[in-house]
Amino acid sequence: MKNDIYNFENDFSNNGYYGTNLWTEEKYRVLSGIKPVLISAPHAVNHFRDDDIRDAEKFTGALTRYLSYSTSSYAIFQMFTHADPNTDKESLYKNAIINLVESYDIKLLIDIHSSTFKDDTDLDLVSHLHETLCGHEEIVSKLKLLSNKYGLKIDENNNPNPEKENEIIASTSLVCGIPSIRIVINNKNMVSPGDNMKFKKICAMLEEFINTIKF
Repeated sequence: MKNDIYNFENDFSNNGYYGTNLWTEEKYRVLSGIKPVLISAPHAVNHFRDDDIRDAEKFTGALTRYLSYSTSSYAIFQMFTHADPNTDKESLYKNAIINLVESYDIKLLIDIHSSTFKDDTDLDLVSHLHETLCGHEEIVSKLKLLSNKYGLKIDENNNPNPEKENEIIASTSLVCGIPSIRIVINNKNMVSPGDNMKFKKICAMLEEFINTIKF
């Protein structure tokens, strides 16, 4: 696993996390799968938000690729720095997600992020007061159950951001009618992930969740 994570991250870390190649036409990449789950990493590289450049959420892209391969799920991730698909009203990335869901009968979207937390929470679940779960409350229940199994502290941040309708989970759940959840990982768990026990536990928990969730 350790070598996989670092190798998977190479495409994102190139050019100081501005992407694989400054001249490429590849704005995002899609991995095909068998299981009807789509894992997304929209902030795997640096991105623009208004007039600012936001830093990449490091190793979210590598984690997404790893989970795609280990669970045979579909995946999509940013490869090149441009506007933030989680805030912009119009986004090729969000359109690609909707097309994938509709084309391959995807049943669940998992949007992977990381952030700096004020406490020792390991994972934060975001679903806009469960609105983006489309009635599938068992998703949060199962994640909480598995977090206890793996010794992880999980929380629910259900205070939607301003203009929440532009977010990936909001757009996907509304347009496609499938449950969509954002999983935010504490940045301290993303440091040296190959040797970070919490990162390994998060990988194992998400693998079990994806492999055992019923639709």
